[in-house]
Amino acid sequence: MIMNFIKNIALCGVVCCLTASCGDDFLDKMPSENASEDQINDILGTEPEAIQAYITGYYANLFKPESQDAHDDFGLKAIELANDMMGSDIAYYTSHFFVYDYNWDNRGATFRRTTQTWQQLYAVISGANQVIGNLKNTLEGAEGKNKMTIENMLGQSYVVRAYCYFWLVNMYQHPYSQGKDAPGVPIYTEDETLLSRQPVSAVYKRILADLDLGYTLLKGKEVTTNKTELSEFAAAAIYANVLSFVNDHPNQWEEVAKWANLAIVGGVLMDSEALLSGFNNVNLSEVLWGADIDDKTNTYYASFMSHIDPFSNGYGGALQNYKMIASDLYDKIPDADIRKQWFGIDIEEKNSHYKFKQYIQKKFVDVGLFQSDYIYLRTGEMYFVAAEALYLVGKERDAKAKLLEIMKTRNPDYSVSFSGAALLEEIKLQKRIEMWGEGRRFLDMKRRSEPLDRTKGINHGAVTIKTAAANDYRMIYMIPQKEVDANSELTDLNP
Repeated sequence: MIMNFIKNIALCGVVCCLTASCGDDFLDKMPSENASEDQINDILGTEPEAIQAYITGYYANLFKPESQDAHDDFGLKAIELANDMMGSDIAYYTSHFFVYDYNWDNRGATFRRTTQTWQQLYAVISGANQVIGNLKNTLEGAEGKNKMTIENMLGQSYVVRAYCYFWLVNMYQHPYSQGKDAPGVPIYTEDETLLSRQPVSAVYKRILADLDLGYTLLKGKEVTTNKTELSEFAAAAIYANVLSFVNDHPNQWEEVAKWANLAIVGGVLMDSEALLSGFNNVNLSEVLWGADIDDKTNTYYASFMSHIDPFSNGYGGALQNYKMIASDLYDKIPDADIRKQWFGIDIEEKNSHYKFKQYIQKKFVDVGLFQSDYIYLRTGEMYFVAAEALYLVGKERDAKAKLLEIMKTRNPDYSVSFSGAALLEEIKLQKRIEMWGEGRRFLDMKRRSEPLDRTKGINHGAVTIKTAAANDYRMIYMIPQKEVDANSELTDLNP
């Protein structure tokens, strides 16, 4: 069963983390090679900080997955890139890694993408469950610094579990608004094992409950410079994105705006120099959460920068599998907009991409040797989320103000001359430009029930899918065959 598989992976990962990240005193008390689960639990019962190994383990699984088996498999950023390749705003001209995602032909039950996504996200969930299961009963009666430590660890674990379920339910089923009673994904918590596909609404109920708990536990905690751990601001950003899918939530868009604005407090909008610095440093002022990659944690060719940086020695550079902005979106960016400089590189005329060179991305540039940090969440996104929400509750003036606040840092000449439905379309457009390559476009297409339309771009692959109806069955992954074979309670499988 998947839970046994994940449990073994998580425990093995924890043991590895213990040898790498815990102090000598801890290692003396618990030999890592032969540690039983009972021994681990005994230590955690008396020394809650020892559970940091589990937390280190589940964060590592998000950028260096234990189940990694191919160069297009590098955790959350691979999931995000695969999503963007399925959207309307990335154009691809070669046949290499991620081409099947681009062609909407990477959803099969036996395919690597569906299996990787499932295993990695559930492995993180399992790690979070270990933390929650071992610590939640120790919170009552805890005091002082010990209580703060427990709350912080629990808060991170509830939030990361929620985020993983959010990705799972949206990759393996249509959006909430199109069928909240449709079969979603199994739910595993620290004290509950629901092996069958739970309704989409039940998965969201779990997600929202975890976010409520997680945010409450993280709120008011001192925020360190370590952005590799989830904070209250990152939790608020996730909450805003999750609620944007739940169309029957009480005061949905008021709540989305509230959470987006709470997230915005956690960062400072980047200046022109930072915007053009390559999106490769977790310490950029807008970053709320990411992964700190170095020579010990990088995954070389199996990495985000290997696949997207056109100057790297990886697939996106040396092998010229360039990721491009769709020409029709590029044409909508004014010359005065700093973000237009995210695109265009010089290549020789004999290169097959020569006529498209102005569209080749350089937003993401490696610091070298694939040691660039990963950025998962940043405040820039939240301005557009808040602006959309404010418009949808009838606060058009506030929506314009929020849009103008961020756009002035991107284009000093920008002014908001739109109103009504045109304003909403402008907010959507500017978010598409802003979040290009950061794994948001396809999710927005799903939650808004937007069709795929690549007919207006001149640089899309000649044989790729150009159009598809909203909520096309190809927009969701099939449950992995390995999981179906191991779990007899999985029924109602996707077409």
